[in-house]
Amino acid sequence: MPSEPSSGNARRVRRGGVARSSGRSRRTRPAERDRGASAIEWAMLTPILILIILLVVQFAMVFFARQVALAAAQAGARTARTEPGGDWNGLAVERATANVDQVGKNLLNPVTVQAGQEGDERWVEVRGTAVRVIPFMTFHVAQRSRGPIECFRPDVGSGTACQGGTG
Repeated sequence: MPSEPSSGNARRVRRGGVARSSGRSRRTRPAERDRGASAIEWAMLTPILILIILLVVQFAMVFFARQVALAAAQAGARTARTEPGGDWNGLAVERATANVDQVGKNLLNPVTVQAGQEGDERWVEVRGTAVRVIPFMTFHVAQRSRGPIECFRPDVGSGTACQGGTG
């Protein structure tokens, strides 16, 4: 009579050509150990991804604020260069401020506009602080536009200075 295994030994069963123990093992398969790992990885990566997206938006806003400031400075400088005399400074500042309000009203806060003259050139400078998307990041924007005063310059004589006391 064939000998039967003792009660303390587990019987071996062949399945698919591999001998396995009929008793349950406490070892888990790798797939069971990794269950939920993907969700934890995403939970850890989400704040980093959100910060990267906010940084991209912040730098886009700074770039746009610089473009608005430059456009306003150019508009003010155009006005300053074409006004022959009088209150060209006030008109240039008013034009640049109106341009900022028209193109990007809440993009630069507070807006300061300065105008000046150096020899035969007039300039307008627009300054402000760009909108903050990320609370701890502050970007100051300053753009200046300058150019020669547009006036009649005779061909005879020095021909470099404006006539009429503006230069």
